[in-house]
Amino acid sequence: MSARPRLELAVGVTGHREANLAGIDRVGLRSAVDAALAQIEAALQVVARQHAEVFDAAPPRLRLVSALADGADSLVAHAALDAGWRLDACLPFVRDEYAADFGVVQLADFEALLTRASAVFELPARRDDAEAAYEAAGRLILDQSDLLVALWDGHPDRGRGGTSRVVAEAVARQVPVLHIHAGGAEPPQLLWSGLGVAEMEQPTVDTVPRAAVAEMLPKVVAALTEPPQQEVDRRMLRGYLVERTTRRCPPITYPLLLAAAGVRRLSRRDLRPLAAGDGAKALRAPFAGERLDPRFLDRIAQRYGIADLAGTFFAQVFRSGFIANYLLAGLAVVLALSGLIAPAFKLPLILAELACVGLILVNTQAGRRLGWHERWMDNRHLAEQLRSLALSSTVGDLALRSTTGTRDAAATPGWVDWMARATARETGLPHARADEGYLGAVRDAALHMLDEQLGYHRANAARMHKLDHRLSLAGEVLFGATVLACLAWITFKIGGLPMGPKGKVGLTEIVTFATAALPALASAIYGIRQQGDFGGAAFRSQVTVERLERLRHYMSGDPIEHARLSARLRSLSDIMTNDISNWRSTVKARPLTLPG
Repeated sequence: MSARPRLELAVGVTGHREANLAGIDRVGLRSAVDAALAQIEAALQVVARQHAEVFDAAPPRLRLVSALADGADSLVAHAALDAGWRLDACLPFVRDEYAADFGVVQLADFEALLTRASAVFELPARRDDAEAAYEAAGRLILDQSDLLVALWDGHPDRGRGGTSRVVAEAVARQVPVLHIHAGGAEPPQLLWSGLGVAEMEQPTVDTVPRAAVAEMLPKVVAALTEPPQQEVDRRMLRGYLVERTTRRCPPITYPLLLAAAGVRRLSRRDLRPLAAGDGAKALRAPFAGERLDPRFLDRIAQRYGIADLAGTFFAQVFRSGFIANYLLAGLAVVLALSGLIAPAFKLPLILAELACVGLILVNTQAGRRLGWHERWMDNRHLAEQLRSLALSSTVGDLALRSTTGTRDAAATPGWVDWMARATARETGLPHARADEGYLGAVRDAALHMLDEQLGYHRANAARMHKLDHRLSLAGEVLFGATVLACLAWITFKIGGLPMGPKGKVGLTEIVTFATAALPALASAIYGIRQQGDFGGAAFRSQVTVERLERLRHYMSGDPIEHARLSARLRSLSDIMTNDISNWRSTVKARPLTLPG
């Protein structure tokens, strides 16, 4: 399976039921739907031609997500299938219960469409709360969709789950809506906040910008699917798409620092090559079981493994790089001063000092040119988004949103959002009945992942706190030793004690060496502390632990319901991605630079 995503677009549908379409020109309505689907497909083909270098070689694929209700849903489903689209069905009830919604003729059509659907996701709603069931199905369709096709007469519906409610929520979520007037009274229009000059925080159906479909649809499809155009995003995306699946052992300067500080021992794992398969296997582990299909997560797991490998590798390369820079800078000062106590070795000491400075320059230039800092942060951010997607996708929540102009690029790189959304589209809707057994298996997987995150952040908080404390203590000891050396020299001088033979290395030279070299080493340790922000990392992990513990408490006691579990999974995703965003904002200000 390629790291390059297949170009896909997910289109949801909402519209009036058969009874509300009475008297409407069905031939004309089908013609308008066919034209709209053809325009969407043509726009996607343009994106495929213009950006072939970032997509898989497979032809672009369009996916319709529908509740398959009689009327508009079935009309658009037939049009999509006739056009060669994939059909995913999201049912408000289990299929046998949903059958009660259909008459004899409509039921036969419904069952025929089900047999042609690539995936069917059945929500286990109760008939006595039918409006809530239709509302839940509408929301899930929006969770799956880049674009919503609405066959709507423009009038408000009465009751929950109606067409106007779904359209209003799509507009509020900033999902583009292709409105085809059910009665043909108006030409098709696009409703989307992204059409406006200024961003709208809370658009409504009344205030959202509108445009003619023929004019703006290609631009909307491009905005939803094309890769980011900023040069830094293009460069980072190219790097990810050719990222290897195995890497040699990264430099072990950072693990050696942890071992020297007594934080943890050097292990065999620090000395072996890294493989993407290890991360993919770890992501799949919580989902092993009879109720969850592990193949559903193949694309997510594979790309997670690649991002996790790259993030882990470049994190250690970057950390080892800045630690080496500061230690070499301190060593260069020590070598320069060593001429005072070993004048006979002045030339080799100067050459060694030059070698240290040269290594610092080469190391810094390599880090900047190869983008250690950015590749670490971006790949780790992508890995966490894909980890969250692995959970949310099992309950149908892909959260496909356009992020054009709505994200802080410093917090979430454009290429990371783009790759996560492209992977979500390929994942699609699970083929499952979301009954108590299925949702219980999803919750168990979420608790497993949550416990893993708790274990990691608890250990990281303790490890980083200890490292920060011990580096601080080492610096204090070195400065204390400097004070003692000064006091010793003063004592000898005032007391008239012998300072050593004239013309040779004596106490003055030794103290001069010590009082310059020791602060230089202390400053190197201080630089490592500042660059690594180990105290800040400990604090952020501790805050994350507290948030995860609260979520675990609530999740483990929740009734097993689709809506409740989906909300908890979104909370877990927010915690994990917010932790990465906060960490990213901090680390972004500390690129690899020359020690100073």
